[in-house]
This record gives sequence, C-alpha cells and structure tokens, in this order.
Amino acid sequence: MRAIAAAGLLAIGMGAYAADAPQRTLVDLVREGKRDSVLAAITSPHVDVNVRAPDGSTPLMWAVFAADHEMVDALLERGAKVNVTNDYGASALTEAIRLQDMALFRTLLDAGADVNVRNLDNQTALMLAISVGQPEMAKELIRRGADVTVVETFRGQTALMWAAGNNQPDVVDMLLEKGAAKQVNLRARHDDWARQMTSEPRAQFGSRHTGGLTALLYATRSGCYQCAVSLVKAGADVNLPNPDGVTPLINAIDNRRFDIAMFLLDSGADPHTWDWHGRTPLYVAVTMNGGGGGPGRGGPGGPGGPGGAAAGGRGAGGPGGFGPAGFGGPGAGGAPAARGPTAMDVINRLLEMGVDPNHELTQKRPYGTGGGRFQEYDRRGGAGPLMIAAMNNDHAAIETLLRHGAEVDLPNVFRLTPFMIASGMSGTGNDGAAGPSGERVFRTLDLLLEGGADINARVIGSHRRTSALVSYVPSRKDQEGRTALIAAAARGNEPMVRFLLERGADHRIRDAAGMTALDAARQPIPDAINNEQQRERLEKGRQAVVKLLESLPQ
Repeated sequence: MRAIAAAGLLAIGMGAYAADAPQRTLVDLVREGKRDSVLAAITSPHVDVNVRAPDGSTPLMWAVFAADHEMVDALLERGAKVNVTNDYGASALTEAIRLQDMALFRTLLDAGADVNVRNLDNQTALMLAISVGQPEMAKELIRRGADVTVVETFRGQTALMWAAGNNQPDVVDMLLEKGAAKQVNLRARHDDWARQMTSEPRAQFGSRHTGGLTALLYATRSGCYQCAVSLVKAGADVNLPNPDGVTPLINAIDNRRFDIAMFLLDSGADPHTWDWHGRTPLYVAVTMNGGGGGPGRGGPGGPGGPGGAAAGGRGAGGPGGFGPAGFGGPGAGGAPAARGPTAMDVINRLLEMGVDPNHELTQKRPYGTGGGRFQEYDRRGGAGPLMIAAMNNDHAAIETLLRHGAEVDLPNVFRLTPFMIASGMSGTGNDGAAGPSGERVFRTLDLLLEGGADINARVIGSHRRTSALVSYVPSRKDQEGRTALIAAAARGNEPMVRFLLERGADHRIRDAAGMTALDAARQPIPDAINNEQQRERLEKGRQAVVKLLESLPQ
C-alpha cells in the first residue's frame, strides 16, 4: 500500500501517460523540472526523498543542479541526505560550487555537507572552489576545516598549486597558514604520458606538456606576484625546475611577468641556468622583448550535467584544475604586469649579473603561439640571444648584447650567422619567399656590421654537423658555401641584393656547387614552387637581380 500511495503521489500533475509507460521516480520529476509535482509528492511520508537514479544521483543533487532554492530547502526539511555522492563522485555541495551559487553553498554547509568531499580523482570541494574562481567559497571551506593538504590523483596537484595557478593570493596565504606550507616544493605528476596519447602521435610534438610543476611555477605561469612572494617567504625553492629544467625565473620571463622575474632575482634565483632546450633566462628575455608567444545538458557527472564537464570537456574542475597558460612555450602565457619592469630591464640586469650572452639552444625551442613542427626552423640548436634579436629586428637588444660581448657571427646548427638570418636566409634554403627588406631590416644588418659581422661569411661545415641531420627539416636545400648575397639573389630579393652590394658584399664568391650570386639568379625556377603568383614574383625579382649583377665587373 505504501508503494501504491507513493506511486500515486508521483503521478500528480504529470499529465496523461500511457498505461505501459515506465514508472517515474522522484529523481525524474526533479530532473524534468516538474517542481509542483515534486513539492506535492514529498509531503507524503511514503516518498523516499533519497531515492537514487541508476548513476547514483539523488533528487537533492538535481535540485541543486537546477539552482532551485525552494526545492532544495524542501528536500532538506524532508530528510534529504546532503553527503551522498553519485557514481562520478559528484555531490550536492560540489554542484553548488560548480554553479558558483553562494546561497546554496552555505545552505548545504549549514545542513552538514562534508567540506572534505572528494570526487573519483580525489579532487576536493576546496580545489573545485578554487578552480571555478570562487575564492570566498574556498576560504569558507578552509574556515570550516577543509583538509588543505590533499593531493588529487589525476595530476598529483594540491589546493596550493590550484590557488597559485588561478591567481588567488588570499587563498594561497590562507592555505599556507593552515598547513600547506609543507607542500611548497611538492611537484605535480610528470609521468602521465599514457593519459596524453592520441591517435595521431605527431600531435604529441606540439601539445604534450611535461608537467611536474611546483606551486611557485604555477604562480609564475598565472602571473600572481603576491602568490610568488608568499610562497618564497614560506620556503619555496626559487631554483627548483620542472623535469625539463624550466625554473621559476625562466617561466616568469616566458609568461612576460618581468616583475616576478625581478623579485626572483632579488630572492636568489640563478640567472645562469638553462632548461632542456638550452633556453637561458637571457634567451627568453630577448625572445619576449621581440614580441615572442555544443550538446544539451546531461545527467549528474556526465557531460553537461552535475559533476560533469561543460558538455564536451572533462569532469568538474578540468584535467589540471585550471585553464592552460603559457608554460614552456614562447610568449603564450599570462598577461604582462600593467606597470613595472620590461623585458629590456630584465635583459640589462641579467647581463650586468654576468650571464653568458653566447649560450646557445641545444635543440629546437618548445612550441609556442604560431609555432609548430614545420615552422621556426632556425630556432634550433645553436641559436643564441643575438640570433633571436636579429630575427626580431630588435635593435635595442642587438646593441646591448654586442656591448656585453655577444659573438656577432656565432652560427646556428645550419651554420647560419645572425647576419645571414637577418638578411633572409633560413635553414630550409627555400628560395620561394622574397625575404625581408626595408629600413628596419637594413638597420638590423647595419648594427651587426658595426659589431663586426662578416658580410661575406659563407655556410661552412653544414655537411659535417650530425645535429643538422636530426633537426628534421623536410626537403631542406643544401646551402654549403652560400653567402647572404647568393641567397638573396636566388630569392630574387633585389632591394636586399642592392643593400648588400652597397655595403661591400663580394658578388664573385662561389658556393660549394660553384655558383655565384649571378648564377643563382639565373637558375631555373624550381618545380617545387608551384604557386603561380609566387613563381611570377620570383621570376620578376630574379630578372631585376640579374640586371643589377650583370652591370658589375665579372
């Protein structure tokens, strides 16, 4: 009789249903928004307000998901259990946090919600509050006794890392005060390759991040200056890198937080270090100075529903607890400070501290905004700060580096000098693009010449450098013996050819194949250049170059 009576109450207000329709539950009514039927049904002592759906969700979870405050209050008054979690690890409290509904959040806490509730990845309510940008919720959970030292299992991250990564200095301070200070040098996981595999292995080159960040590294990534100060004061190691050797100093500069970089230098950060790619703080500072870096709602814990991703993403809180920033990539990170030190200030300070201006990349730099497997050929092994400044036509950096002892003709792995690079040569040897010209480029070349650059320097030794073979440049052209003038002539870059001749370039020099600049301009257009406009430009450009060079004594 109790079951019959309950079934009758659940049918109130539901309209006409076929005789063979499946019996509706209280969870169904709440999920479908039939609030009048729900409020009527729960007045009966025979209706179980804690009935669970197949995925473990309860009426209370769905009422919170719908942000129906009246229904939540009514369910709680009728004995709804507040600490139930569904099969995905979601609870009524985590749903209130995810919705950023402070009123529901406090209602559930006052009703006895467990402040240490965790999902299947050991992600706590505290972490979730931080990740959705609700520092007040986070602080309330801490005040009510939330464990601040829990480590979630997906990436091995802590609430302290999440607060630093989300630029929440007040929460960082509170966490440190309540016991998280012992975790300041803890690293997140860095052995989760299997979690990042895809059906397209080559995607790993551009998308895979190593991990292994500390709270201080997260603070430098998010640009949280006060977080960095608090963490260092609490004992964070200013020189502890991620597994790729990226230190907080390098990461701060890489994310254009030059104020944090200066603070770290004041706090003892090593200015002479370099990461796995060979990037020094100076290299990154020069890079930065040049400009660098659907579906409907679902059920609880499923896409679009309580405890789930926002339809298409991963579960609540995201895989790392906060959105990606510019870790490891050139210039892809947090916004720069509104006022304060500049990249040039950092460059000057590092040089004054005696850093090596000639330290070179050991391999291709990590990918950043605009980069990829088939771009940035010349930012590989052997590229130093002066090379990057020349690429960027960064006159201030060029002058400063030369003044502090930068080797003006230090070549990269392709045996190209900064002057060659600035004139338009590339590791690919591609003749299809016209290459640079104009006052800014010519000023760069003049600065290098004033610093002692050899305008007639040749590509020497590219056949003997095994590192060139592993640089992976598809269809790379042999440039052995080429000069900047020969390369400019082959590209049909008449303004550059004229500039180089005016500065004393020798048009009689031959490359390893025996070709002079004039020979290079006369050669047939490669079949590989199949774009009609590009072929037309190259043909016209080479004709102008041939005319210019033929006027000179041969």
